Amino acid sequence: MDEEGFRNYCLERKLSEKTIQAHVKIVKEFETFLRTKCQNRSITHATSANLHTFVKHVMEENRNTWDNLLSLVRYARFINNKEIIVPLLELLDGSDVLENLSNTIKQTVGNTKHKAIFEGIKLPPLGTLPKDRPKITKKFMDNLEAELGASKCREILSSGPHAGPKEQYLPEQKKFLESKGIDDFLRKKHDEYVEELEKHMKEKTLYFTQEITKEVLDYVRKTPTCQVGVRKEDRIYVTKIPYMAKKYLREKDPKKKRYYACHCAWVREAIKSDLKISPNFCYCSAGFEKRLWDVIFGQNVKADVLQTVLKGDPICKFAIHVPKEYIGQEAYSKELSARK
Repeated sequence: MDEEGFRNYCLERKLSEKTIQAHVKIVKEFETFLRTKCQNRSITHATSANLHTFVKHVMEENRNTWDNLLSLVRYARFINNKEIIVPLLELLDGSDVLENLSNTIKQTVGNTKHKAIFEGIKLPPLGTLPKDRPKITKKFMDNLEAELGASKCREILSSGPHAGPKEQYLPEQKKFLESKGIDDFLRKKHDEYVEELEKHMKEKTLYFTQEITKEVLDYVRKTPTCQVGVRKEDRIYVTKIPYMAKKYLREKDPKKKRYYACHCAWVREAIKSDLKISPNFCYCSAGFEKRLWDVIFGQNVKADVLQTVLKGDPICKFAIHVPKEYIGQEAYSKELSARK
């Protein structure tokens, strides 16, 4: 382990000494585990299988904490071992979604309904492999729709269990208020997104879990709905960048293409096995897409799932409803500014 280099890496990110010490401790443990249990491998050459074996070991000792996995993510990025960066991020991404939904359901419909919905469902611990999540999701969705019906189900899922706190969207709200309106804001936001991806391509770094190639960059540049959105009348239409865009753009098989498109760790592996999960689950993603606009408009806006890979579509597409009082493009940002 390059402890000195990693310490400097952490200090550049303004991490505390206590956090750095905890990071170093778990990385050293991983290093020792690789030497003794994985044919004397180094972390630099660790594989996803090596990582999953170590995570299983940590889970058995009830040390599968967010901080421990994050320590490994940071070290993997420091040494640029992409072989373990991606599976680590997949273990962390959305890991709290079902727990957040459980809390929301309890608060929304009460303990009796909550108990019925989670009958036979055990919340999976952090570190649960993506391949083991879809069966839990299916059971959850079957119970949720049976108890609450499709409409209430969509309402709860779109509450944003994966969207993060509203405060993190305030910088974007500020940019919006300084813009000439929705269309201007979306154009600038798309330009910024293309610049971000171009930087990843030039520096050969991962955009979350994927490599950005010229082919991917060209696709995003020519697709203004991608990850940002385009307004048409009172709707903002958004599509997700494929989760594995490089493979997605080159794939011809429809099923594999849908698999490469899907971002959700709770359902992605179901596409491979043809496990049928209600497409209403994708209202969780709709809740993520609309959170920015909830903050911008100062109210919970409506979002529709127009296309989803769970219904056989090649991509996921959402429509964000612009509130009636903001119809009239030139007035959007001015009226919102006046309310502040």
